[in-house]
This record gives sequence, C-alpha cells and structure tokens, in this order.
Amino acid sequence: MNPSRRFRALSLDLWSTTVIERPGPYGPLDPARFRFLQDSLGTPGRGPVPSEDLDRAIRETHEVLRTRGVDAIEVDPADLVRRYVDALGTRPAQSFAEIGRTYSAVGLLDDPPEVNPQARTLVAKLDALGVPVVAISDTARREESWQAFFRARGGIGFRYIVTSCEVGHAKPHPAIFREAARRLGLAPEVILHVGDRWDRDARGALDARFGAVLYTGLWDRRPPEEHPVLGREDAERAGVPCLDRLDDPQLLRWLE
Repeated sequence: MNPSRRFRALSLDLWSTTVIERPGPYGPLDPARFRFLQDSLGTPGRGPVPSEDLDRAIRETHEVLRTRGVDAIEVDPADLVRRYVDALGTRPAQSFAEIGRTYSAVGLLDDPPEVNPQARTLVAKLDALGVPVVAISDTARREESWQAFFRARGGIGFRYIVTSCEVGHAKPHPAIFREAARRLGLAPEVILHVGDRWDRDARGALDARFGAVLYTGLWDRRPPEEHPVLGREDAERAGVPCLDRLDDPQLLRWLE
C-alpha cells in the first residue's frame, strides 16, 4: 500500500479482530442455539426435537446449501430456520420470523466472546476524530444482535455492522465490502479494511478496491500450522502492511 495514501473510513473484521471467538461443535457459541432450536422447532405437544433428529436436519440442510455454493452464514436466520423445519417435517408454534429473530441473538449475551481491547481503543480514537468505523462479519447473526451485544459490553462505536447472513455473501465476495461502502456513502477506494486473514479479508478488500491491512495480533490464538494459511507472505508480496497491534500509530496516520 502506498504509504502516503489516506483513507476516510475504517472497516474491521468482526471475528478474530474485534471479538475473539470460542469455537463450539457447530461454530461459535452454538450449544445454546442448538438447545433453542430443539425447544422451538418441535410440533407443540410433542416436546423438544430429539438431538439426533436436529443434528441430521442441520447437516442435511448445510450439505444442500454447499452443493449450491452457499454457506449457512450467508443465509438469513429466519430462512435458515425454515430450511431446518422443512428437513425435520415439524410444525412449530411460532412463525419463522419470530424464531429467526431470537435465533439470531440467543446465547450471545449468555456466554459472550471476549472483546479485543485494542479494537475498543482504536474505534474510540477514530470516533473522536470523526472517522466512521464499520464492522464486516461472516456470521449467522444479524446486525441488531451484534449491536445489542456491544451495548451490553459498554458500547463500541460501530457506525454499522455488515453481516454475511443479511447481505447474502461472505468474505471475500466483493458484495459484503460494497455494502459497507454503500452504507457509509463513500467510494471503496477511501475505506481501509483490517482483518486477520489474507484469503478472506485482505484479498477480498483489495478485490473490492478497499485498502487493506493484515492484522496478526491474535494469530497466537490459532494453531501454528494455520499461520501460513493466514497469509503473511501473500500480504507482503501484494504490498499489504502487516500489523500486530490495532493501536499501532501507523494505522491512525493512514486515516484522515
């Protein structure tokens, strides 16, 4: 990246940059969501959906999506719930919209992931400078659920949180980056994206004409064998800066 280039807004990857995920058997925080689906998707009067039936329905649904080139995190929670119900053959009492709204948020406040303090400091500094910050996330949770999560954690000043389940595409697809630019009302070229993966974050940002920075500060939370996959060498070949701290003064110098 040209060291003299300046940007007017920042986008941050949500997972592993702003919050630190805790993997579960179906992804971050999903044991609570699994129990919620058991209780919510059954036919009234018949009790919760048996674990093995729900597990089968989830796996079958996700496999059908994969054959169509779609990841479950690119599907809105209400639509995902409808697909699970179709696979189960049940008739839940609540509407898909009602179940989907709760499913988007359930468990997030009960067993919260850790908020990266460096991200909190960075967003606060940029907010004081009048620089808008958005989060971009590959997630099955809607923006409203994440905003409620951050409010409960003392707030973090994201102008928007752009989610794959609402956009219909996950990183590195340009659509999720373009949606962030559209919401900010800015050209992609004046937005700098910071994320922890080359393949999803940096390359996706560059393809969408954003600036890009590869954040390595939480790589120590990942197994060492994943580090080459995360892409330091790819980033360096492409001229993408690698920073191990979000409070690095250089990052602020790139933003107006």
